[in-house]
Amino acid sequence: MIKKLLHILLLVILLNSCGYKNILKKFNMDTKKQEEIPSSFEQLPVEGMAYVPGGWFNIGSSKKPNERPVHRVYVDGFYMDENEVTVAEFYEFCMATHRAMPIQPDWNMDNHPVVNVTWRDAAEYAAWAGKRLPTEAEWEFAARGGGKGNSFAFESKDHYIRNFGNIADESIKRVKYFYPIVESYDDGYIYTSPAGSFAPNVFGLMDMKGNVLEWCADWYDENYYKCNDQLNPQGPETGRFKSLRGASWNRSGKYMRISYRTFYNPTCNFNFLGFRCVMNGNPVSMDKSCILTKK
Repeated sequence: MIKKLLHILLLVILLNSCGYKNILKKFNMDTKKQEEIPSSFEQLPVEGMAYVPGGWFNIGSSKKPNERPVHRVYVDGFYMDENEVTVAEFYEFCMATHRAMPIQPDWNMDNHPVVNVTWRDAAEYAAWAGKRLPTEAEWEFAARGGGKGNSFAFESKDHYIRNFGNIADESIKRVKYFYPIVESYDDGYIYTSPAGSFAPNVFGLMDMKGNVLEWCADWYDENYYKCNDQLNPQGPETGRFKSLRGASWNRSGKYMRISYRTFYNPTCNFNFLGFRCVMNGNPVSMDKSCILTKK
């Protein structure tokens, strides 16, 4: 009798064990299916903005002391305005916030990038729009087309092509004869051009190589790159000047280098200073484990 009971008990255990294995097998299959789902979130389209995926890239150059040393940095994915903020867009902000509109030159139309804006003007517009100003690292990453080593081809006029960008060229020479320009190139605009008049880069961003200089979020420090701040560098905590990036309608030569860093007092406003905004993107699955060792 005892032996029979032991046989029944053993049979029950075996059946339960088989059922458990089947359940476990199904669970493991479901888990595997879940693991096959990409860990990065789908980037939803944002009107008027392009998504710039994050990654590692070489920031800086050997051209000037404040661009040295060239080093690896990582930026998270973010959205960036496809165009520089226009006169019409900034006017809407001024009307909504009951503030004075910066005086625009008579050649700067509603669809041109707004100019004569201070850093605070730009930062406050960005906050009103639910955005922010880009860091220097974000701006350079976007202008380079990601981790590629793209740079503005100013060293040789043979590199210039039609629709290169709005810079100081033959057109400005018609009113400023002795102005330093890129010779044998004419973009058709003496001053600013309508936003988006030239071909976009690989991310769909316009005027990253001309039109107006763009305010960045960072305080400026000529020695900041020596700190080797690798992960989403934000610039120094304090300073006297704010960083600007890009080229503009009145600049040529060295100013057109993607890595070129310049600065102004945040209270300054000129007819070649403008800005564009960025917005944080969803987290992207990227390997950040090499923060201290990646070179």
